[in-house]
Amino acid sequence: MKLSITALFALLILLPGLALAQDHAPVKAPVKALASPAPMGFSREKATDICTTAPRSEWLSQDEMKLLAQHRGYRIKTFKLAKGGCYEIYGFDREGRIVEAYFNPVTSRLVRQNIAH
Repeated sequence: MKLSITALFALLILLPGLALAQDHAPVKAPVKALASPAPMGFSREKATDICTTAPRSEWLSQDEMKLLAQHRGYRIKTFKLAKGGCYEIYGFDREGRIVEAYFNPVTSRLVRQNIAH
């Protein structure tokens, strides 16, 4: 089942205790998702988007990627492996905005992020 980014952000807002996990005022609905410009030609429409084709032996471990993302200011609620060989994070950025971020698992480079406004 594929959810739109707006539906995904709405689910994040409705999760129990989510407002308590924030240091800021609760997010007010409705939340409108806007995609930031996509580097490397990464687009939501293409199912063939790829972060890396490197073998798994060259990837950073999930724990290493989580630590790097936290060091960059992300507060992670969900971390997973996305299609196209990307590490995907759902959570909050440094400013407390809801974010969906995709990282190259070899270089830890931010490939794309969507921020709820």
